[in-house]
Amino acid sequence: MSVKNETMRVFVYSNILISAVLSEKSISSQLLEYIIEYHQLVICSYSITEVSRVINKKFPNKVNIWDQFLTTLEFELTYTPSDHRPYSIPDIRDEKDIPILVSLVIAEPDILITGDKDFHTDEIKEYFTLYSPSDFLRDFT
Repeated sequence: MSVKNETMRVFVYSNILISAVLSEKSISSQLLEYIIEYHQLVICSYSITEVSRVINKKFPNKVNIWDQFLTTLEFELTYTPSDHRPYSIPDIRDEKDIPILVSLVIAEPDILITGDKDFHTDEIKEYFTLYSPSDFLRDFT
């Protein structure tokens, strides 16, 4: 493991994790490797549940890779509470993303990386610094 200078806490959205599991040559896989080496990866419990559900349903041949991923990956886990009401969060089009926003408020990461366009709004950008995977790699590697 390398020495981490100017370490940032980087929260990755579920779609990044799924993409990385599906292809070790994907931009998402490269992104995770970079984050793990130079920064602190942050994943929320809701994302773990969501990714597990998607992989089990749509990509059952990748379950072993996902399991290995979880047991060997170095990351900070943020718990996603089931009651979201006490948290002030920005509006988002897809209500299914509310648990992610709550997790972000709790985790307070330096950066959120997602390919989900619903997060790339002016209101959400007032709360969080957002990058797409390719933009993050372009700006930080």
